[in-house]
Amino acid sequence: MLYISLLLGILPTYVAAITSQFTTSSKRGLIYIPNSDFPGDNKIWIREGSDLTWYYNYKMYPNSEYLNDTSLEFIPMLWGAPSSFSDTTFLENVTAQLVDGRNITYAMGFNEPDNTADTGGSNINASAAARYWKKQMEPLRKLGVSLGAPAVTGGSTGFEWLSNFTDACDGGCNFDFIPVHWYGSFDGLSSHVSDVMEIYPNKTIWVTEFALDNSDLNETQGFFQTAVDYMDKNEIITHYSYFGSFRSFTSNVGINVAMLNSFGNLTDIGSWYLGGNATGVKPDNVTVTPTHTVAPSTATYTVPALVTKLSGARTIPTPSFLGVLGLSISAMILSCLG
Repeated sequence: MLYISLLLGILPTYVAAITSQFTTSSKRGLIYIPNSDFPGDNKIWIREGSDLTWYYNYKMYPNSEYLNDTSLEFIPMLWGAPSSFSDTTFLENVTAQLVDGRNITYAMGFNEPDNTADTGGSNINASAAARYWKKQMEPLRKLGVSLGAPAVTGGSTGFEWLSNFTDACDGGCNFDFIPVHWYGSFDGLSSHVSDVMEIYPNKTIWVTEFALDNSDLNETQGFFQTAVDYMDKNEIITHYSYFGSFRSFTSNVGINVAMLNSFGNLTDIGSWYLGGNATGVKPDNVTVTPTHTVAPSTATYTVPALVTKLSGARTIPTPSFLGVLGLSISAMILSCLG
């Protein structure tokens, strides 16, 4: 697929040597990994000077730690199949956030549906996913929310699943960008991105998970700098999020990908990703016992009492700007579902 890169002027740029200073980028986002053992780590990603602009947490509602932080835009995700076809919790929850005034311009659907549950996938049949998409994602698009296609794995099963999904949709599923997951070499990443560009030539790309897993530190850092430099220069890639926002001893893809060492200090990769310089802190595999544990976060938003079949409300709320907006949004959703 090299000819595609040549035509677009985005031939992969190789970093000759690892540099201690690195670039900043507005494309960078955070993959929020739940961290009840070390809740103080959550503040690291929004510290002064961080260049992160968006985040997702594989959920439909934002994290309580970032509710009042306007520097990070939250991207909700319909991670897997709802409990039943009649379960519209995702649509209701995201709609409630819109009514509440939260700025939601993007949403993503289905995390690695072609992958098994024991390796992090949502494992959804493509035909069933098409039905869920039409029910819960399409109404959001009609409200002005841009949608990311299901985030399949980087293997051959990913393209096959997406093909089956679009066939099952029969023209009824629309998405505005293609999320990409990649674990492996830079050559593999750039080749995979070229394949996505060829199959979906009119779509932008978000690389929402990437890392060189289970490799030595020098190789991992070299991959990171080369991949980030490539994505910053590739105009088709508008957003990317590195898989490494955790302490090194908790990693399931090798300690060297981690942006924090076992004691919660930024590694070189962690500092580079936030727009800083090398710290000299190396990832390690020291098990650290938490001094205290907090309960996992629960849903932040509840559905307002709008008179719709979605919320099941029985009474009309006192008229207000948000109430009128909510009724308008709900009416639009009902027309989409009808």
